[in-house]
Amino acid sequence: MQMSESFAATIAAVVPVIWLVGALEVHQMMKIYLASAQYLESTAGEGEKLLKKVGEHPTPDQLIELNKEMTERLDDGVEQLKAFPPSFLNFLWAAVVGALLLSEFEALRWLATDDPGPRPGWAMYLLVSTMVGFGAVTVVPVVMAMTQTLGHLRRGKQRHAAVRDAQALQLVRLRERVDGYREQVQMLQRDVDAVRSDQDE
Repeated sequence: MQMSESFAATIAAVVPVIWLVGALEVHQMMKIYLASAQYLESTAGEGEKLLKKVGEHPTPDQLIELNKEMTERLDDGVEQLKAFPPSFLNFLWAAVVGALLLSEFEALRWLATDDPGPRPGWAMYLLVSTMVGFGAVTVVPVVMAMTQTLGHLRRGKQRHAAVRDAQALQLVRLRERVDGYREQVQMLQRDVDAVRSDQDE
């Protein structure tokens, strides 16, 4: 592999496009991250309001309901925040931009030099750095989308299981209540029968 005018010109034209796409993707991911962080802050504020509302001596039922509501909301925000920490994205994108900047500089310098020679080492570097740039702007969004989708699916399954368990518990409690009513009815019936038998005597 060696440098040629068409190869260098192609690299010089493609690198800025990769920069632009990558910058837009990083900006979009940062917006998602910021929205998740703001959601967590607002949820924490709502939690403080709810705690004040129930007072200093909440009932166990109030605490259980509050914990359930806040856990679901916080889990949504935390799951999004865990998808891609900004420090990782910033480091990755800074490394890619650095490699692409050097590629752009070298391609333009090669084009501007009289008889620059084949430069096979630089040709390989330009190819590798450009492919790394393509990978960064295509792989990262796909991985992020898959991570979020799998997270939503897992949370959906957990909520479904929680709702199913809650319904089963309510059904058990309802049966216990019905059984309690049945016992009360039987006791009343025995009392009525006892009163009737006393009256008959």
